Amino acid sequence: MRTSVILLVITCVWVTRVTSQPIIGGFVEINQAIRVEKNSALGDGTLSARSYPRSEVRAQMTLRGTGEREEFFLRADLASDATTATRSMVDLREAYIKMHLTDWLDIKLGRQVATWGTGDFVFANDLFAKDWEAFFTGLDDAYLKPPQDLLRTSVYLSGVTIEIAASPYFTPDNIPDGRRLSIYNPFLGRVVGSSEAPTILPVGKKLNNGEIFGRLAGTHGGAEWTLYGYRGFWPTPQGMTVSGELFYPRLWSAGGSLQVPVGSFLAHAEAAAYVSQDDTDGRNPLIPNSQIRGFAGVEKSLGIDWTAGAQYYAEFMLDHDRYATGLPAGAPTFDELRSTVTGRITKLLHNQTIIVSAFAYWGVSDEDWHLRTSVGYKITDAINWTVGASLIGGNRPYTMFGQFRDNSNVYTRVRYSF
Repeated sequence: MRTSVILLVITCVWVTRVTSQPIIGGFVEINQAIRVEKNSALGDGTLSARSYPRSEVRAQMTLRGTGEREEFFLRADLASDATTATRSMVDLREAYIKMHLTDWLDIKLGRQVATWGTGDFVFANDLFAKDWEAFFTGLDDAYLKPPQDLLRTSVYLSGVTIEIAASPYFTPDNIPDGRRLSIYNPFLGRVVGSSEAPTILPVGKKLNNGEIFGRLAGTHGGAEWTLYGYRGFWPTPQGMTVSGELFYPRLWSAGGSLQVPVGSFLAHAEAAAYVSQDDTDGRNPLIPNSQIRGFAGVEKSLGIDWTAGAQYYAEFMLDHDRYATGLPAGAPTFDELRSTVTGRITKLLHNQTIIVSAFAYWGVSDEDWHLRTSVGYKITDAINWTVGASLIGGNRPYTMFGQFRDNSNVYTRVRYSF
């Protein structure tokens, strides 16, 4: 929180220096999600007695300004949520200064939302933090990416872009903790609520515990290619201690992506090697093995405001035989090759004021699934109403979606923008 306050003060001081006429905007939004089935891990009973995954009023303010060779941006949320103990919170989502030092060098410093890669809700080389709790509880898709404190340097040389992003400390994914959504406890072997959620050991804020992201991008003909690198930690706490706690093991990653038009299709593909530094030979069952991750997908316009897309995503575990041999009797076992298929279809209606969308995951090997549907209606230029559903299921309680199978919910959002 101290870092957020410092960034806010620096940005506000920069506002007065850069411009006297900043652009101000924002919105006020009501979010309500309702669980559609009984969840015994959360103590839910009949519909009237069920807890809400999300019940909040959120206000956001943005501030933007530019100077000759610099610009600033500030985005802050104030949310009051009945499902949290603190009720109200301030979320400083972005507060950065961007300086155009030369025609070939930019520096962007501060709190910012970062993303790269070609996937549609699947990720291989994008190891910036994700907010999975927001993703499953009805917030706008933009909230899947939480902010991070970064120094980003971009160099533009002869059609090639080199970008380095660094943070002095590790920002993990925001995963459900058993309050809004029940979760799987690997030490108890079952789905639990917050009172039985596993303890997660944080990564210490030391100089050697920071994160470094790298990207080299360019084009060739109609193709866009990118190479990536990362040094930090696994984004979710996949390591386990002998005393019954979860932690974030160290991780190196390197990979690439390609996006290219193929006839009337837009095709994309990514691959990445994940090197588990704390268990490079795969002999420790308490630390995740190194992996190869990747996906390939296509997107196509079907005409009359229809678009569709599909992707195949896979994770290949290295040294799987050592992993399987080291597991204790009765422990859950993941396949050597885990694959997921996704599909999306979108339709615009009524002069493009209505957006109907459906996105589905099918975990082929994990035997789980997730369906995200929504209908958004732009009532006026300022008012937007969205209703949707986040439906989740699976046969195994320890998989990505299987652990949330009793957390399916429907939601509605009403947003007034200014």
